[in-house]
Amino acid sequence: MPATRREPGRRSIPGMTDPTEPTEPGLAEIDLTDEERVVLARVAEVLRRINFGTVVLVVQDGKVVQIEMAEKFRLR
Repeated sequence: MPATRREPGRRSIPGMTDPTEPTEPGLAEIDLTDEERVVLARVAEVLRRINFGTVVLVVQDGKVVQIEMAEKFRLR
């Protein structure tokens, strides 16, 4: 199923907006630090950009210190 475009260049994340799934607390309702919000925003940017591939979060001492993205290009 193709992603619905909200803005040019932005895609929704499959499974994140299904109205039939039980609702979970939104980010505004979760007690997050500013640093955690920045990490989540960066991860969301990567997930919107990538079509096929992997996203890896590198954690040290309980903090995300690096986000790695490896994109695959399907030729067929």
